[in-house]
Amino acid sequence: KLRSSLVPIVTFANNTVQWVLLIGVLLLNIFPGVLWFGIGLFAMTTVFSLITLPVEINASRRAVDWLETSGIADFETRPMAVDALKWAAYTYVIAALGSLATLFYYIGLARRN
Repeated sequence: KLRSSLVPIVTFANNTVQWVLLIGVLLLNIFPGVLWFGIGLFAMTTVFSLITLPVEINASRRAVDWLETSGIADFETRPMAVDALKWAAYTYVIAALGSLATLFYYIGLARRN
């Protein structure tokens, strides 16, 4: 429910964050508040990616179950399917960690001003 309620906010943030951050970096010495606003927008997208992690990991688990019950994966192909879906879920973990690292970078940049 939380994830679904954040979609409109994150959609707005995602569509505008790169421009606000760019303008904020360019005008850092004149209007530092612009960069902080961009950091706030970016933080919303980061929170969304962290909230999405359990949903995506669960989707991979459900996909494995579906492959087994539908008869698509058998005892030979199941390990490969599990491995592929595990790594697909890990892409979301890496994206969330990358987003968190980028958020810390922008906060550090703004604090140095």
